Amino acid sequence: MIHVLIRLFLVSGKSGAPAEGRLPFNPLYFHMLGHLREHGATRPSELATTMELARSTISTASQALASRGLVKKQRDETDGRAHLLALTAEGKEVAAAIYRQDIVNMKLLLDQLDSVEIEPLLVKLEKIISGLGLGGDE
Repeated sequence: MIHVLIRLFLVSGKSGAPAEGRLPFNPLYFHMLGHLREHGATRPSELATTMELARSTISTASQALASRGLVKKQRDETDGRAHLLALTAEGKEVAAAIYRQDIVNMKLLLDQLDSVEIEPLLVKLEKIISGLGLGGDE
């Protein structure tokens, strides 16, 4: 559930530059890098399905991320005709920076609530996430 909540809150300007200043904020890029950080190398078609986007959108975004040295194509060992998108070493660092920033943003938001208020909020957000079909198992 945490990764979904973090994505809902996106970036808080109060807590510093997005991705620790390593990449200008772009929700699509941040989400793609986060997905690859969490799940490892992924076929572009699977990424498009998961993110509910056109494959052409994923292709364009992956080309932009590749030109920044953050993702690379690699051959799918289970199907030599297909390829996977994977994080480069720099991509792993940027994805980790985005995750750290997400945690700072989440803390900034949740620090506004006391412990009695947090539990009902999390229950309601879980209901929203499940209702949207986004999962809620984390």
